[in-house]
Amino acid sequence: MILFFGGGYCTEFLVPLLEKKKIISTHSKIPYKAQFKDFEFVERYKLIDFLKQKKKYFPKITHILISIPPNDKGDLVVKEICDDRKILKNIKWIGYFSTTGVYGDHRGRWVKENSELKTKNKRSMNRIKAERQYLDIFENHGLPSHIFRLPGIYGPNRSIFERLQDPNFRYIDKKNQFFSRIHVEDIANFIFKSMLKPTPGNVFNLTDNYPCELEEILIYACNLLKKNMPKKISLDSKLVSEMTKSFYKENKKVSNQKIKKVLGSDFFYPTYKSGLRAIFNKYYKY
Repeated sequence: MILFFGGGYCTEFLVPLLEKKKIISTHSKIPYKAQFKDFEFVERYKLIDFLKQKKKYFPKITHILISIPPNDKGDLVVKEICDDRKILKNIKWIGYFSTTGVYGDHRGRWVKENSELKTKNKRSMNRIKAERQYLDIFENHGLPSHIFRLPGIYGPNRSIFERLQDPNFRYIDKKNQFFSRIHVEDIANFIFKSMLKPTPGNVFNLTDNYPCELEEILIYACNLLKKNMPKKISLDSKLVSEMTKSFYKENKKVSNQKIKKVLGSDFFYPTYKSGLRAIFNKYYKY
C-alpha cells in the first residue's frame, strides 16, 4: 500500500506507473472529483480524517510520498510518521518533495546537493527545516527517507503555453537570470525508479539538464505557436508580485549529475525544448 501525504499535480502522473497498487491520497480538503477518476484503486481522505485512523493503515504501508508544504515549524506529518514508526512494519521508502529554492542566490553559478543553502526566503527556509526532519528520522530511527529538491514544474495544462494565451501576460527582462525546470512526467518517472531502488538518506536535485533564461523559452514557445513575443516589464514594475520578485533575487544553475548517476540518465524531456515540443504536438498543433 502506498500513501501520498498531499495528492497534487505530480501524483496524478505517478499513479499510472504504480500498476494498480492500493493507494491512499490525503488532502487538506477533498479535491475536485475528476482527480484520479480513472483509478478506482485510489482512496482519498481529508488529511485530518486520515490521521485519526492512521494506525489502521500504517502496518500495510510500504511507500510514503510527502508533498505537503511545511509551516514555520517544519513538516506537518513527519512527527506522525516517526511516532508510529514501530507499526510501519513494511515501510521500504519515504520520499519528501523539497525545492531547489533552498540554495538561495549563487550568482548564476552551478549548485550541487552539497552546495551551501543560502536562501533568505521564508518559504524555502521552512523547507530546509523539513528536510532536516526527514534526514533525522533516517539517521536516528532508520526510516528510509529521501529528499527530492524540485525546481519549476511544467507539463500538460501547466506550461508557458497557457501563460501566452493571456493577452495581458508580460515578462521580466533580466539578462543572465537562470531558472531550472522539470517536466512532470520526469518527476513521476524518477520517483518511481527511486521507489524500486531505495537509497535512504540521499538528497537529490530532480531537474532537467538545461537551466536557462526565461526569454529563451519564450522565444521557442512563441515560434511554435507563431505568436509575437509578449511585452517586457522591469523587475520593479507595480505589475510584478512580491512572490515573483523573490524568485529573481535568487540566481543559480542546478546540477542533476547525482540523480543521473544513481538512478540513470534517461529523462523523457532532458531540456525545455523536448518537453514543450511534446506538449505543443499533443495539445496545440492544429
